[in-house]
Amino acid sequence: MENNYNEETLIIIENFMPKIKQCLHQTSYQEREDLEQEIKLKIIEKMATKEFKDTPGFWDFFT
Repeated sequence: MENNYNEETLIIIENFMPKIKQCLHQTSYQEREDLEQEIKLKIIEKMATKEFKDTPGFWDFFT
């Protein structure tokens, strides 16, 4: 279960990377790497607080 969670987390972070890079482009070069790591950490922390097991499926909205 934990391995799936790690893979899913990586996929979500990869999906956010274009936006993260775009936002970090406005910061100084020296700070970008640290800020990128902080943003990734915040994403992981927020995901850890959410329950995704009981997320309704598409068809659940029609029943």
